[in-house]
Amino acid sequence: MPEIESSKNEEDDDATSNKTYSDDEAHPTDESNPNHDDNLLSTSIQINLRPHPEDTVAYITVSDPVQHTEGLKGKFTMYKVSYEPPPPVDVNDNQTTPLFPYTTSVNRRYSDFSWLFDHLHKERPGAIVPPLPEKQQVSRFSEAFIEERRFHLEIFLRRVVRNPELKDTECLLVFLGGGDDEFKKAKKDANFGRGSGSDAANNGLGEDDNYNEGMENGHSNDYSHGDQSKLMGAVDIGKEKISHKKAGLKKWLKEKKTTMQGTMIRSPDDAVFEEVSHYVSALEAGLRRIEAQASFMVKRDKDNAASLLEFGLGCDALGHIDDEMNGASSSTSTEGASGIAQTFRVVGKTADALSVLSSDHHQNEIGCFLEPIRDHLKMVHAVKVALSKRNNRRITYSTLVNSVDSKKSSLHKYRITPGLEGKAYGVESSLTRAEVAVEEARVNYEEVSQRVLREVDRFRKENATQMYATMLSFAKAQKEYHEKLNSAWGALLPQLESVNIAQFGGPSFVQAAASVREVRSVGGHSSGLTTEPAIQLAATPVQNMPMPSDPPPPVPPSISSKGIHGMIGVEESSKLNGTVRYRDPLPPEE
Repeated sequence: MPEIESSKNEEDDDATSNKTYSDDEAHPTDESNPNHDDNLLSTSIQINLRPHPEDTVAYITVSDPVQHTEGLKGKFTMYKVSYEPPPPVDVNDNQTTPLFPYTTSVNRRYSDFSWLFDHLHKERPGAIVPPLPEKQQVSRFSEAFIEERRFHLEIFLRRVVRNPELKDTECLLVFLGGGDDEFKKAKKDANFGRGSGSDAANNGLGEDDNYNEGMENGHSNDYSHGDQSKLMGAVDIGKEKISHKKAGLKKWLKEKKTTMQGTMIRSPDDAVFEEVSHYVSALEAGLRRIEAQASFMVKRDKDNAASLLEFGLGCDALGHIDDEMNGASSSTSTEGASGIAQTFRVVGKTADALSVLSSDHHQNEIGCFLEPIRDHLKMVHAVKVALSKRNNRRITYSTLVNSVDSKKSSLHKYRITPGLEGKAYGVESSLTRAEVAVEEARVNYEEVSQRVLREVDRFRKENATQMYATMLSFAKAQKEYHEKLNSAWGALLPQLESVNIAQFGGPSFVQAAASVREVRSVGGHSSGLTTEPAIQLAATPVQNMPMPSDPPPPVPPSISSKGIHGMIGVEESSKLNGTVRYRDPLPPEE
């Protein structure tokens, strides 16, 4: 169809569905976020904490999420939406003009935000409506998900209020300041908030062609006259629904014909809109490439943190092997250790510190770079939706113009054809209505076109500012991370250079073997075996030596403030999954 609205079920995803999802099933996601699976910490990390334009609207807050149960529909979450009049700064400043002269506080659920999103599109077609947070079918009531949703709903509201095209809409005012009864009444009213610049002025092709205006929610039949009246009312509603669907199909077919035939009205600003469409498409393509590489870099840093952890454990294990062979202490101290054992220990300690550093950098990259890039992509999608609204009005206007031309041709035919003069009156009346509809469609088309241009100009300015801040944050994070890396490796080099690699304090296997043969040649085992380290080493069965096992697999980096080692165990135990962790002191031998 010529216009596709992003409709959402008013019962929304907060009401428990009959469909259940296992933890292994893919989560439904928003198509504007194609790499949703790469959002490694989407339920735990908010967009970076740098200042945002919407922070200037801090007088609107979404807080205090509370879960409720509604009969068989299941659980849902209610949020407290509060508004406080901003302090006066400039009477001519549109951004500080209060929506209400008083403080308001209402409770809203996700489906209410969805209703607001839909009606902003209908009441202000051509405006850039900011995106809502995506739906999720699994873990919808986890603390992390609820907090993330609350944060993004607050961002959504603040962006709406900052938009000069949206801040005075009726749907926003009733959402923020309407009581429960008033808001429910507004949600049931299909024509709520639809004035001359809204979808009500989409100008159908006739009296029965306004298919955008749903009849389902617009009736207030009085069913107090008994079951028969209820039945008759239901039948009437059913007939009107069928008539409404037929009218919508009729209009869609006519507009589709107009599109396919290429009989579109040309306006002086079409060249400008073609340039805008090209700009938006190129911007989206570039952002998608950046987003793909940002996802790769985030994954690389996560894998790097895990690899450094495993590398450090391996170095510690090698240092322990050399200590055991040399008879040195198996503590973390390097005193008494050979050159190679000391080397392994200092390298392992550095790798351990770098694994924590890489984990922190991985989390920082998500917050300051990957998530803002995805947010930019969603805003670009909102611009494309605004452009589609203008194109829909153009199709409607063109179809109506073609319809007027057709009616004029029919009227002329009936007037000059003998015997058909009687039909001319009906066609003339229909032509008059069509001409009125054409004028309304023209006004609406021009109004939406100008609104889109204003919104695109505002978007370009804000997008440039935000993209600059995103790239600046990314560059600073990379600089700080690599400076810390260089500092850590630089501190390691003097320690390695001070190691005496020629130091070898362990016993000789050749001497140990000779001692064993000498002892056995004089007639058996003597007490010398217990006093000579070399002989004692040779006499110990190899299979009974405390050789290290493979290090445990690395634990994925955690966002916890404890870092990577905060996830290895509740307590720093010397055992991990049944294996020895050689970074810790070994228990004394009996």
